[in-house]
Order: sequence, then structure tokens, then C-alpha cells
Amino acid sequence: MIIMLHSVWQASQILWSLHTQESSSCKEITKNKYCRSYDIDVQGLPIQVDHYDPSTQYAGTVVVIHGMSPKGKQDHRVSELCFALSKVGYRVMAPDIESIKQLIICPSQIDTIADFLYKIATDEKLTPSGKIGVLAPSFSGAMCLAAASLPSIKDRVTAVCAIGAFTEVESVMAYLLRNGAADPYGRFIVLKKIVPLVCSESGLFQGALDAAIQDNLNEIDFDELTNAYNLYLSSLTESNRQKIRRLFYDVLYREELFASSKLVLSEELKALDIVHRIDDLSAKVFLLHGFADSVIPCQQSERLYQELKALNKSAELVITPFLSHGDTQIRLSQLPDMARIVQGFASYFRSISHAGV
Repeated sequence: MIIMLHSVWQASQILWSLHTQESSSCKEITKNKYCRSYDIDVQGLPIQVDHYDPSTQYAGTVVVIHGMSPKGKQDHRVSELCFALSKVGYRVMAPDIESIKQLIICPSQIDTIADFLYKIATDEKLTPSGKIGVLAPSFSGAMCLAAASLPSIKDRVTAVCAIGAFTEVESVMAYLLRNGAADPYGRFIVLKKIVPLVCSESGLFQGALDAAIQDNLNEIDFDELTNAYNLYLSSLTESNRQKIRRLFYDVLYREELFASSKLVLSEELKALDIVHRIDDLSAKVFLLHGFADSVIPCQQSERLYQELKALNKSAELVITPFLSHGDTQIRLSQLPDMARIVQGFASYFRSISHAGV
């Protein structure tokens, strides 16, 4: 009973902290006395990590993997979440995964994540119990589920919380390219993946995509005449501007590009079908997804939950209208929905807690 009440308290504190968190900069958070940054050697390569020590009694170690953003672990949503976790007793290790920061979608990231998880779990100073929890948003959430299923690490990950995750990437890519209501940022990332594979003028297109992504990250309106995207267009000939507009606005053209790219990507798409990679998963899974997610539709988590249950895995699912894609900020609007989120997080915390170790 005490453990259950403590986990509910932790979950409530996390949600309240994230809801009331002011828009403090990452520098302010990571300069906190409980956080320090350094490099960790993983398979001979340095990985920069933000290390948050608990500000109360140590409850366990959590690895937080950032989503697809050039900001990496410095994304304010990630740093706020890490800080909140540290305030309720967790040692948090948040690495920068360079390929994810570069907005690259590739199966090798699964092994990269698994190698980092193993490094943290087997370090007795960082993880006395040898068991860790994992939390990740978006594309990274699904990658972490696959990583946690690998033989080298599966017995060391007790629970995975995946926020806005996918089940298989092909249908998500198709949605982002075809659906006019899909989030442009997600579409830009997919186009960055397929354009070099099938377009002879990929350099021209990459410049436009990079500029559009920069504007999106800086929250600058796409139609703003002085934004990076339009400044890039203004430097081109009218013929090249028309080519870029076709890429950005012609759905049928994007479908043609995707169809052509699938011939090249067939093995990668197969490797990113998460359902076929979780047979050996032993960790408890908490899936949290925004109902109106316009990057990865919530049906992806619903399908993943059904597949997990079919495999007799321990899994919980919460679909909520108060969560944006890969976001860690909960809108405290309706108590019943909040109760389900608290219950899900509380169960996750009970799985990863090792208080007194």
C-alpha cells in the first residue's frame, strides 16, 4: 500500500510539475545543481549525456531518449521532464543520439540505443540494482521498445514509457505524405529521408526542407515572407522554385516519390516494423498518446497495445485529448482523464523504482 501511494504521489508530482513549469530555458535547467553534462564512452564512441541526480531519496535510474529534433536532449520538453523526474527521486540519464538529432530514420538507431542502455544499466554507480526504466517520445519511443527486446539488455529494462510511438513506420510515412491535416514537421522529416534516394536534384530540395524545418522549430509561420524557407526560395530561379513548390504542395507527386523510394527502403521498412521486434520484450510497457496527434496518429499506439497483449506482454494504454505529439505537457482540464494518466504513470514508476538499494 505504501509503495502504491508513493508511486501515485510521484506520478501526480510529475504531471503537476510539468503543467506548472514556466518556460525556463534549457540552460537554466541543466545548470541546476542536480544536473551535469559529460561524455560517456559507448562502444568506442563518445555520447554526450545530461546526468540529473535525484533531489530526494534515490528511487531508481531512468534513461530518457529525446525525439527527432536538432535540439536533442536540449529540447525544453525533454529537459523539463528530466528535471521533474529527478525531483521525485530518479537519477536521469539523457543522451544525445546524433542520428536522431539529424532527423534520420534508420534501424541502426535501435542498436545505438540498446548499447547506451546497457552502458547505464551495468554501471554500478549509476544503477546499483542493474535495472533501469526507459522513457521516450515519438519515433524514439518505438525504437526503445525494439532496443529493450534485444538479448543484451532485455533483462535489465523493467519498464518502457513510450509517448506518441509508432507500430510500423511505413504507414506513418504514408500518412504524413498524403494527409493534408498531418503535421508539416513530420512531413519534412520523411521527405528528407526519401528525397536523396529518388530525386536527381536532392540538394535543391534538401535546402528547402532544412529551411522549412528551421522555421518550424523557431515557431515562425510558414507563410511569413522573411522566414528561412521564403528567403531560400528568393535565391532561386523561378524554375527551381516551381520544383520545390511541387514537392511541398503536390500530394500525388509525393506519393510517386514514396512509391519509388520503397523499392530502396524495403529492408529498412521491414526492420522498423516494431511488432516483429518485441517477441522477447520482458519490460512492462506504458503507452501514452495524444488523441489528435497529427504526426503519429493515436491508432498506432492502439494497434501496438493490441499486439503487445496478443503476445501476453504487460502493457497499459492511455489515449488522451490533452497531449500534443511527443509533448510532456499535460493540460489539466478533466479529472477522469487525468486519473487514468496518473494511474498509468504510477504503475510505470512502481516497475522502475528501487528505493533503498
